[in-house]
Amino acid sequence: MDNNSYLWPSLQIIVTHLGKYDIDLYEVINPKKKIKKKKYVNSGTVTLLSFTVESEHTFLDYIKGGTQINFTVAIDFTASNGNPSQSTSLHYMNPYQMNAYAMALKAVGEIIQDYDSDKMFPALGFGAKLPPDGRVSHEFALNGNPDNPYCNGIEGILEAYHRSLKTVQLYGPTNFAPVINHVAR
Repeated sequence: MDNNSYLWPSLQIIVTHLGKYDIDLYEVINPKKKIKKKKYVNSGTVTLLSFTVESEHTFLDYIKGGTQINFTVAIDFTASNGNPSQSTSLHYMNPYQMNAYAMALKAVGEIIQDYDSDKMFPALGFGAKLPPDGRVSHEFALNGNPDNPYCNGIEGILEAYHRSLKTVQLYGPTNFAPVINHVAR
């Protein structure tokens, strides 16, 4: 018989028995052989030398344990998003419906905000020319206050986003390392 094609029978061990005895020796029983052969004892043994039990925690476990989530928003104001006055732009300012950025902010933010106790969220932008001098910034506060970029709830973020969109010029390049560093501080 080719050893590579031989299938070992399954071994079932009751978890509560693991580590309970000085020697964890388990018989490997092949049910088919046990039925066919009267003198069949086992197909071998498995000795457990060590084991670990690892818990896989869920998101809910962390929340129940008191984990707080700090939500920060960074919006891409590079010109690659398209001209906000054109309907093909992700920043299109349609008076009748939210644009792609606003929909994403609202969809994610309304879920995440429930896990943040104060509902105050830093909202940043990157890749735009800022007034009054037109300098390119890769980290600016949407609310215009670099010392306190926090917005009150998702509605506050959306208001600051729409205000920024009316005052900044989409430019580039895409460089979001400064906003990542901001969050890491």
